[in-house]
Amino acid sequence: MVPEGLWLPWVFILVVTICYVGSASAGFTLEQGIPHFNTKPYFLQPPARNVTAIEGQSAYLHCRVAQLGDKNVSWIRRRDLHVLTSSIQTFASDQRFLALHADRSENWTLLIRFSQVRDSGEYHCQVNTDPKISMVFYLKVQEAATLMEGSDQRYVRAGSTIQLSCRTSIASQPPGLLYWYRDTEILQHGGRVNISTHLENETVSKLVIRGAKVSDSGNYTCWPTKFLPTSVMVHVIPEAKAAAKSHGTANNGGTSTTKNTKAASTASSADLLLLLLTLSLLTWTADALFLPLTPASSQSQSRQNPARLRFPAR
Repeated sequence: MVPEGLWLPWVFILVVTICYVGSASAGFTLEQGIPHFNTKPYFLQPPARNVTAIEGQSAYLHCRVAQLGDKNVSWIRRRDLHVLTSSIQTFASDQRFLALHADRSENWTLLIRFSQVRDSGEYHCQVNTDPKISMVFYLKVQEAATLMEGSDQRYVRAGSTIQLSCRTSIASQPPGLLYWYRDTEILQHGGRVNISTHLENETVSKLVIRGAKVSDSGNYTCWPTKFLPTSVMVHVIPEAKAAAKSHGTANNGGTSTTKNTKAASTASSADLLLLLLTLSLLTWTADALFLPLTPASSQSQSRQNPARLRFPAR
């Protein structure tokens, strides 16, 4: 028997207890507040609303909705207001987008396979209540590039050392497994091959091959499994070919000098021959002009000086 005047507090405590137990069994939390027995859908706190993914990998946007009832959850891309999924149906022509949902689960996940940088932006998780309710998610897709130091064409003398180095574009992201390839062959550490990978401030991997051979020529690829690969073409020049090339250059220079000397000698001989011909022509001209006049000159001189003539003794 409750004393008169004390029954009212007991009734109040009983009502509050019933409301608390009912709200807890319905899945409400203190952050959501007492629902006043409202059965409309509402959002639960998601694992993350700012999601970062690496290019080429899958991106997941997790939306949690309680008391969905007969309503549908849709994913909408804010950039073009395109409805990507509704319930478990996909409406995007891009097959990389997919809706994931398990029976009796509050999770409605948007999966973006092989994510690309252009997928970055806002995505809305929307419930078709009246009025509609939505939660905004932000996706950032980082470019997963692998950078090779130096040019994409390398020329190395046979017998020297091949040195290649690559690094990832996202320093804070582990590269996963990292492989070096020559064409389709995976290179292993040991012997002439030395591979070292450092993961301190950023991922840097170096490949060193000592005593380069002609057979070492090929397409070298640095491939971290969580990033896109990068390649460089290495050409190993045989030592004999390089020496022949240098010798050939020297011979070409000597041939040019010899040709110039021969040309100069030929020019000098031609000039000398022309000079001799000119002298010969002048001599012949002189003989032709003066020889016929010699007898007449002698007779004239004899007539002018008769006393000087001597007769033979008898």
